[in-house]
Amino acid sequence: MLELTKTAKKVISSTTAPKQAVILAAGLGSRLAKTSDDIKPLKLVGGMSLIQRNIKLLANAGIEEIIIVTGYHADILEKTLREECRDIPVKLTFVFNAEYRKSNGISVLCAKDAICGNFILTMADHIFDPEMIRRASATIPPKHGALLCVDYKLSEVFDMDDATKVVVKNGKVAAIGKQINGYNAVDTGLFICTPTLFNALQEAADRSAAHDCSLSEGIATLMKTGRMAVQDIGSLKWQDVDDDMMLQQAERMLKAI
Repeated sequence: MLELTKTAKKVISSTTAPKQAVILAAGLGSRLAKTSDDIKPLKLVGGMSLIQRNIKLLANAGIEEIIIVTGYHADILEKTLREECRDIPVKLTFVFNAEYRKSNGISVLCAKDAICGNFILTMADHIFDPEMIRRASATIPPKHGALLCVDYKLSEVFDMDDATKVVVKNGKVAAIGKQINGYNAVDTGLFICTPTLFNALQEAADRSAAHDCSLSEGIATLMKTGRMAVQDIGSLKWQDVDDDMMLQQAERMLKAI
């Protein structure tokens, strides 16, 4: 059963839009970064690194602090971003995930102590239409829950095999995963969350013998409480950037928006 800590109860009762964001940037990214010196979040797309673009979009949307969870090549990533983002009006906080070879849910948990209210959660390797970020920053998540931005335009998803599929029923997540049937939407990698997400992830990790969990497993845990809602991105576009083909698609997308 999902339990709330006394501290979390005070925080997640907030009815304000998020002022913090978490960007996951800890993984190896080996499908795109092909050498040990290659750092996926720093890959250039449209003349700007993947992660810097998201930092800039979040800052432009009114986010005041961005917590960046690092792991692989953490020192280089932090040094580069502090230099490249020095003129972006946002506070950058770096949190190191020593277990970065585990699933991405562990990276989310590493940000727990830095979060003090509702927050946006996203990945370093996703490209978003700026309007998606603006809408997310103005959205209040469900009380003690979270909200996932989903794409119903299935025919436009560039790599459906790699996408995380979602079954949406009555505006809520009914199932989520890469290998599910009957899906009617796709996970865009953009979330608006209350700190209850951390409790859901911890519960999922505690069920694992290796103390590991993916973000999708945490979402599935929260889903069972009926507090995992969705937001339709409508005609807006996004792109996950996991390999060279997706990188090229992201370049095309940026030229079109």
